Amino acid sequence: MSQSYGVLRVVRMPHLQPQTTRGWTIRTPYPAAWLPDEQLVHVLTRRETSIGRALSNDIVLMDLSVSREHARVVLDSDGCWYIINLTPHNVIRVNGQAIPSHVRFPLRSQDLIVLGSTMLQFLAPHVAVVGGSESQREQARASYAEQVTQLLPSAQPQAVLSAPGNPLPATLPPGGEEAAVCGPWDERESEEESLLGAGVTMQFALSPRLGRRIRWLMAGVGLSILAICALITLILNSFIGINALTQNGASSLLAALTIPLVPALGTLLLVNFIDRFEREPWYLRLATFLWGMVIAIPTAFFIERLIDSVLLNLLAPGTSTVLRSALQGLNAGFTEETVKGLGLLLLFLVLRDQFDNITDGIVYSAMIGAGFALVENFSYFATGYRNSLVFLIIYRVVLGWLGHPTFTACFGSMLGYTRHTRSRWQQVITPLLGYIMAVMLHSFFDFVDIQAGIEVQANPGNTHVAMLALVTIICDYIPPFLAQMLLLYLLIRSLAQEAAIIREFLASEVSNGVVTVDEYALLQHSFQRTRQERKALWQYGFRHWLRVKALYQAEIGLAFRKWHVSMGDRQKTGYLRQPEDAYRERIRRLHQEIRAFEEQARARRRGT
Repeated sequence: MSQSYGVLRVVRMPHLQPQTTRGWTIRTPYPAAWLPDEQLVHVLTRRETSIGRALSNDIVLMDLSVSREHARVVLDSDGCWYIINLTPHNVIRVNGQAIPSHVRFPLRSQDLIVLGSTMLQFLAPHVAVVGGSESQREQARASYAEQVTQLLPSAQPQAVLSAPGNPLPATLPPGGEEAAVCGPWDERESEEESLLGAGVTMQFALSPRLGRRIRWLMAGVGLSILAICALITLILNSFIGINALTQNGASSLLAALTIPLVPALGTLLLVNFIDRFEREPWYLRLATFLWGMVIAIPTAFFIERLIDSVLLNLLAPGTSTVLRSALQGLNAGFTEETVKGLGLLLLFLVLRDQFDNITDGIVYSAMIGAGFALVENFSYFATGYRNSLVFLIIYRVVLGWLGHPTFTACFGSMLGYTRHTRSRWQQVITPLLGYIMAVMLHSFFDFVDIQAGIEVQANPGNTHVAMLALVTIICDYIPPFLAQMLLLYLLIRSLAQEAAIIREFLASEVSNGVVTVDEYALLQHSFQRTRQERKALWQYGFRHWLRVKALYQAEIGLAFRKWHVSMGDRQKTGYLRQPEDAYRERIRRLHQEIRAFEEQARARRRGT
């Protein structure tokens, strides 16, 4: 069984230049490849690892400025790392210092190594530091400074010790590395968290100044609104179901109850597929789905009916049907996208830490749209079962199963983009543009649909008009399809950036021993992570599977929390600890639980 000793993380390559800081690009100071699973982390599974351009090397760098056999990274028997420059002419730089040829230069975790045009970062647990005494730490720092001074006389020991890439700080806080890594911990909060609970993010969602009564009052108001809207939705759809049952029989009601589940289930599976790295909790997915299904439907229904009655009173009897169709389409687009968008905006404002990026905007939008479409499709299939069942299946399921999710995702993705930028004007203008795009796409779609239906009703039995209306309705899906292509582009870029955030902001956690080398490499490959989770399920059962999933999610959550702070999010006020410390403590506790459970399981197997 191979052992992972450390990793080399790609910081810069010739084909991965830093992205521009202008325009609407997703900004990142670290390489984000087009495909998030592209190999940008190399795991060191041997004590000697060769690096170069030749295919015979353990790590192959596709960089013409790198020699065929450029360097070798060595781990000696004492647990010390070294890098050797194998070339007589080409230069290797460690933290900016040139390394002479064929010299064993000491490496420490987070050191930056430059070979040709490629920059790598070396990461490994602090074997000599973590768990050691103060005298051992001082000895390790002195030994490192002495070796660097001997090899590079121009280097100043104090400057080397305080360099950004050096993991050995000049001073450590009282209490050793455990306090530096995990921070102070309240013993009252050290009990095991529920693996299906709210997690770290929800612990810091509301201000600690809010008392328990206020929290319960807020929860009661929310549940009351949900219950009232659910009752209204149930009553409205009961009338539709009873009418369909009396007019078309039980088959119409059965079709209305089952067929709309197909696009809803398809959207759910799609969301599970695209939410690959920083996965959204199940309760927030359910909440957004219920917003679309229970809250948005009755609210939009009454507002649309009110606006329709006002328009009927304002428009003259001889008003053009095209104008009437346009106003009806605008009414539906404006009302429905506003009500659905309010759910996204509320989630973004209340749980900002859980609304991380464009991916989350698309995920939550899709769930709201799926809930809304589920109830809306029920009414369509219940009323149109006898005359237009085949048309509805093609129109609402085959072609339009992503209609509402696409419209809402235009706003949700742009709302998520605000997490990628510090520009105030972009944080205001971008969501507004996304909202306008959602309203216009939805309004135009409904306008074409309404106008085609009017033409068919005005010319009954006319085959030419019916065919023209059918072609028009099919072409009506071209704008949503183009919007889906744009959303797919943004999603790919966002997923690539998620993997880059994990690489960047978990690097120091590997050095501190919070995240293991294997976990660090695994978290950037979503499919391998899924396979590892399934392996835990088959070998150790459901509860252990939950532990493993919670561990990976907590580690990724720590990376995203650190990224949010780097993007300008303020520290949490009024708390005894910060989310970063809570994440580290949760990771430490899950590590202990997983190791203990696996040891017990192996012991039981040996006993049998």
